[in-house]
Amino acid sequence: MAFKACIDACDGAHRHCTEAVIHCMQQEGVSAEWELMQLLLDTADITETASDFMLRSSRQHHVIAKVTAEIATRCAEACEQHGIKDLRLVQTAKACRRAAEACEKLI
Repeated sequence: MAFKACIDACDGAHRHCTEAVIHCMQQEGVSAEWELMQLLLDTADITETASDFMLRSSRQHHVIAKVTAEIATRCAEACEQHGIKDLRLVQTAKACRRAAEACEKLI
């Protein structure tokens, strides 16, 4: 059951981060900062990778889960910092926190 929950949470974070990148590219100012965009892209990639590892029952899933939890937590913090008035970034932060928490349960 923990695998399924983590796969679902990682898939959600991947989707939210990918959509947030496009959203940020359409904005001006803080939302379009390269550092935030890079972190969103990193999180989208690592959550997709984590999901793939779990889907194929890789024996190395715990290694990827640890890295995913760390990166997703950083992304959530950045989205919260930049997303005070941006609902898309607030939702992305929540999705990243769910993924991080789900991954931590697999470590």
